[in-house]
Amino acid sequence: MKTMMLTLWVCAFLAAETFTACADGNSVKESSSDVTIYQVPWRCPAALEIGCGSHAKPILLRLEQSPGVSEAWLNRQGTAVAVVWKAGAKRKERKDVERILKQHEGSRMGGDAEAKALADFESRKGWYRGAEVDRLSEEEAGIIAARWVRRLRAKTSLADEKAEGLRAALADGRSKCLTGKAEMPDTKEEKLAALQRVAGPFLDEEQIKMLAEVAAFGMAAGPNEE
Repeated sequence: MKTMMLTLWVCAFLAAETFTACADGNSVKESSSDVTIYQVPWRCPAALEIGCGSHAKPILLRLEQSPGVSEAWLNRQGTAVAVVWKAGAKRKERKDVERILKQHEGSRMGGDAEAKALADFESRKGWYRGAEVDRLSEEEAGIIAARWVRRLRAKTSLADEKAEGLRAALADGRSKCLTGKAEMPDTKEEKLAALQRVAGPFLDEEQIKMLAEVAAFGMAAGPNEE
């Protein structure tokens, strides 16, 4: 009986110690998590409510190749980068990362803005790491495609079914370019050829010319445009 009681007491003691250690470990992890927030002007010119994935992606991947960096994240708005440092990251390694961000107009955030951004980052909701920013690029592509289709429909009659098919095809093509899965056309001829290839199943020759015209106005929203 005494042996059983001793065993129960030891188990209870160890369980309590384990619980305390876990609680203390979580507390230490949360309080000492080494994260620095930087302010960046990486909003998408074509969709100001989100960050520019194609711009941010190579920078985030480069940051994560830095010896002192564990993770690099961009917020959805494209206004902040969170750098999670490795344990024991050296001063020089931190300076190198700050130098990279400075090259891309990044600066360390401070005060209430930093505290708010850190609290937001804790949830990881609306933050994208490395190649995950492709999701922002896909969203951007959809916004641009819808904008171009609206412009086109203001110039020519287009059935809803064809308009939706065209929007989806344009979004897919643009998304592949923004995420590096296809080459971005450079010259006027290449752009027209790309439009003809994508829009051919939905538009006649005259309408494709109109699409090229509305696309030439740019990807960003004009006055009174969404």
